[in-house]
Amino acid sequence: MSEFILINCPPWGVAMPPLGIAYLTTYLKAKNIEVKISDLNLQLYQKADKQQIDFWGLDTINRILPVKIAQDLFYSFEDHITEFIKGLKDYRLIGFSANNLISATFAGMLGQRIRELWPGKILILGGPGCYHSWDRKVVPKEAVDFFIIGEGEEALEKLIQVVKVNQDILKRAQQIPGLLLHRNNQGQRFYPAISIKDLSKLPYPTFEEFDLKLYNYAESYRPLPILISRGCINRCSYCIDWYMSGSFRLRKPEHIVAEMKHHVEHYQITHVEFNDLLCNGNLAHLEQLCDQLIEAKLKITWISYAAIRKDMDGVLLAKMKKAGCSSLCYGIESGADAVLKRMNKRYVCQDAAELIKRTYKAGIEVRMNIIVGFPGETTADFNQTLDFIRTNKKYISQVTNVSSFVLMPGADLSIYPHRFGIVYLDPNDLGKWTDENGLTQEERNNRVIETCQVLKELGIRNLIINYQKQICKHVHNLKKEKILSQEPLKKTILTKQLIVEDIEKKDRNQRKQRVGKSLILFSLFIFSLIIDFYLIFLKKIRGSIIFPGN
Repeated sequence: MSEFILINCPPWGVAMPPLGIAYLTTYLKAKNIEVKISDLNLQLYQKADKQQIDFWGLDTINRILPVKIAQDLFYSFEDHITEFIKGLKDYRLIGFSANNLISATFAGMLGQRIRELWPGKILILGGPGCYHSWDRKVVPKEAVDFFIIGEGEEALEKLIQVVKVNQDILKRAQQIPGLLLHRNNQGQRFYPAISIKDLSKLPYPTFEEFDLKLYNYAESYRPLPILISRGCINRCSYCIDWYMSGSFRLRKPEHIVAEMKHHVEHYQITHVEFNDLLCNGNLAHLEQLCDQLIEAKLKITWISYAAIRKDMDGVLLAKMKKAGCSSLCYGIESGADAVLKRMNKRYVCQDAAELIKRTYKAGIEVRMNIIVGFPGETTADFNQTLDFIRTNKKYISQVTNVSSFVLMPGADLSIYPHRFGIVYLDPNDLGKWTDENGLTQEERNNRVIETCQVLKELGIRNLIINYQKQICKHVHNLKKEKILSQEPLKKTILTKQLIVEDIEKKDRNQRKQRVGKSLILFSLFIFSLIIDFYLIFLKKIRGSIIFPGN
């Protein structure tokens, strides 16, 4: 039996197995290290009832603080988690994978419980959810011995080798790049990990450790995730993904094709999803990949994110279609050139409009993301975004994500707020801010609502809505509707109309609450005035104020 186990912490998607843990497992096996994996995220999801399933809802974080979601999720499944922990008795090293702040908080709670039973176990936490120092603050000192910061393959392998030797583990582990001491940290120096330059030297994930039948259960669309690159060529001012993922690096086309062939031969898959930040960071590389996929004659379709590039012509897009590309999601974000410039985008609206038209003509589905309420966005800018959608409605199949702008710690906007006219309303809460135009959170939310209404009128699908509202204390059951279709992307989603109605209903309730509070305060003010006049009157006729009992 292996001495080492890696655990995927909830909440995260359940349509595909976790790619991060899959990479780590295959890499360790190539180094003759046997490791066990456990997708706790999937296990809890499968046991969830109709109310608990909302922990995995796409918009739950709009209504509930991340730490609160993690706590509610943990205690909601406490009996199962207790039994799960008992099964960890024989492992010396336990690794947690956290994809977000919620799962990092959950991992910290899980680590604490494990530590109470077995103080001597080595507990580590890695993944995007613990990359930044402010995210790591949710993890108690006693819950985790080490954080793995950045790409984890080499750091985890070196740590396991140290554990195997079982001599001066703490002292020797401190010298491993990418490994940050947490529990016993007394100011030790941290050595950042160096990004892996040649990604083709990494063995591709085989997913042998996963029961793939359990993912996206009962759905005809059952893809596997693939990475063709790491990093990003862009430096958007609001984004932190490019910072976390390091410099832009590519895998060799033949290495990617070999991975896809493996999945087709072993699992008979017909769909893959590129999990890259963008598939078109290097157009020559993308064309070579398409040539080899066409030559391989794989009966497989793939989807990906892509950046707006005016040098991405119709010839390449036609070749991508022939190579199996069925859908591209562009991070267009805004239909106003002034806003795109503030976002540090490398294109103007006309470039985006022409590219999505070329993509549509190539037979590839066009999806896009939109951000409204960006610092400095005027009403005119916002209307330009709506006009962009209306003008190009023929080519847009889906607006995947409509987001009210969220200020991300670590992004350029957070580091240099003065450059973007950002004014914090509360120094202790970075979520409360305005800009030089006085843009409020209420106005940003209203723009989300208006955008969703326009999409509904145009008949354009919408998958995710992100907006900041008053945080609720409990998980609510949302109205949901299954939208079934033969198209793979038309999976179970929140209905556009119901989402807009839900937002509007909450806005009406909040307005009623504000009016009620105002009336109470006004009544108290009138009452205080009456008391003041009464006391003045008494003093005038008696010469002094006599209270009962004096």
